[in-house]
Amino acid sequence: MTPAERSTLSRVAALAILAGLVVMFCAGPLAAYCGLVSDNNDALATKAALLQRYRALADAKAPSSASAPEAALLYPDMPESQASALLQEMVKNTASAAHAQVLGLQMLRSDTASGATRIGVRVRASGDMASLRGLLYALESARPGLYADNLSIQAHAATSDAAPIALDFQFDVSGFKAEPKS
Repeated sequence: MTPAERSTLSRVAALAILAGLVVMFCAGPLAAYCGLVSDNNDALATKAALLQRYRALADAKAPSSASAPEAALLYPDMPESQASALLQEMVKNTASAAHAQVLGLQMLRSDTASGATRIGVRVRASGDMASLRGLLYALESARPGLYADNLSIQAHAATSDAAPIALDFQFDVSGFKAEPKS
């Protein structure tokens, strides 16, 4: 073999090795990178669609009246008996969700002041500390606004070290109803 042929043969071999390296790079890291970019584009499109739905919901539920903040805090203009029934039902449902057992409900006398009527109920219930915390949080964060007051707690001796401490608790829950406009 002549030196010219060896030089040409080594150039062809070098080009073949270079082509093999380029093919391996395209099949390995470059393909993985393209897959990652494609997955991120899909996730971005999903989040953009979710953002559009949230914006549509926010625009659809925009308050149309000037009394929206008042409406979030007060029961609407309805008979007192109906507002009391709604309050009792809300307390029962909230207690059930918080895993507290309602032992009794007692309606309190309503008071009227500054254009609003306070409607109250005294709640006697039992449960553990987690259920009491969950019940009070759910009631105070409810809409229309409810207010817990006069809380008293009585603990019972635990039957075992692993059992949660049983509590009997009593508190008043008040809500406010808008008075009819005259």
